[in-house]
Amino acid sequence: MNIQVGAYILGALLFVGATPAFAKDVFNAQIQVGNNTYQSKGYSNLNDAIDQYDFVNMKQIFPNYTETSFAHSALNLRGVNTQLEFAQDSSQLKFSIPSLGITRIYGEIGGTREQAKDAFLNAIKGEDEYILKALTKEWVKNTPIDPVAGNPNSLMSTMAVSSTDTMSDMTSNQAFGNKTTGSRSSFGITPRFGRYTQGEYGVDVYNLPISYSHWFENEKVGISFDVPITLVDTEGAYSGSLNFGLGVNFKAYENKDLTWFVMPQVRVGATGSEDLGSAALIYGGGLVSNLQFPLSWDASINIINMATVYKTDSIQIGDYETHYDLKNTILRNGVEYSQVLKRSINNSPLIAKVSLARTDYHGDELYTEVSHDLSASIGFKNLKPNAWISDYRIGATYTYTDNDLKGFMLNMGYTF
Repeated sequence: MNIQVGAYILGALLFVGATPAFAKDVFNAQIQVGNNTYQSKGYSNLNDAIDQYDFVNMKQIFPNYTETSFAHSALNLRGVNTQLEFAQDSSQLKFSIPSLGITRIYGEIGGTREQAKDAFLNAIKGEDEYILKALTKEWVKNTPIDPVAGNPNSLMSTMAVSSTDTMSDMTSNQAFGNKTTGSRSSFGITPRFGRYTQGEYGVDVYNLPISYSHWFENEKVGISFDVPITLVDTEGAYSGSLNFGLGVNFKAYENKDLTWFVMPQVRVGATGSEDLGSAALIYGGGLVSNLQFPLSWDASINIINMATVYKTDSIQIGDYETHYDLKNTILRNGVEYSQVLKRSINNSPLIAKVSLARTDYHGDELYTEVSHDLSASIGFKNLKPNAWISDYRIGATYTYTDNDLKGFMLNMGYTF
């Protein structure tokens, strides 16, 4: 056990040390004042990107700037090219998204540029629903780092993976020497750390799934709850998410060659980031199936399939309510092989697992619409009836997608 924990820590350190560093700004601008050449500026926070147009901040990079100067900026908002402009002798701010043919004017004639900038910031924070729906559609299509959808660490992706993980974890308790006495309930916690390359960005992910499951006396019906908590660091821009899943697991069929589990599940989650300027609620549900094929007393193959539908809605987190309007059907299909090894810990067998899963997204267009996960883990199932820890595992998952996003997730899990 101590050797395994040490190996996990060493592997994590080697993985972190071997990963290249990135330094890509989440927001960037090319700013011009009068006839001066453009100045480049980068930001990891949307507030900072817009506050650049405060008089004091403009004066720092353009000493000749005044409240009547012509000022123009090509502002890239997470992959969406926009334009900001103060005309000569004007206090009104013109904002446009050329690719969408959208133009807005902020501020009043005779007002101040500071008021115009604040009006624009308020619109981006939630007041202009039309602009935000247009922007969010573009974000999930064009950027690999949106916290809501379109990449492996978005809330929508996390919810999809959590659904099949819950089924796998719950039904594995039915195999390879499940306790014959004592509690039919289990509580699990699985700390995870991941590092990903998503486009030009380096992304660190900290994930903590917490789960509870219970099989009733006949062991043909069970319930499950799980709450994955996630923190994502994208080049210094932070986002957080939380989602909750509730499922009822049925043992639909069983004979010596096959056991079939079916679990209807509902799930709801929220994510927000003041740095990235995003907030959304996702809800939906679907069906997860697990076909278990025992190959022998010490090996089995599971085929896990999932079909769910998720929809987004607006939610205010901090100062932001960004009006995502997405509806996607998600299909996830995978195969998992489990093998009892010849070695044991305190007479409890070591069990190795390898799995491959594919996730397909249909509906509103996303940056990533096909994702693959290759996972491997090793652990032991404690067969002692009154043992405090019933299952312990360490493992890793390699993820790659159709749009060249990739990364590793390391995990260490306990079931009580």
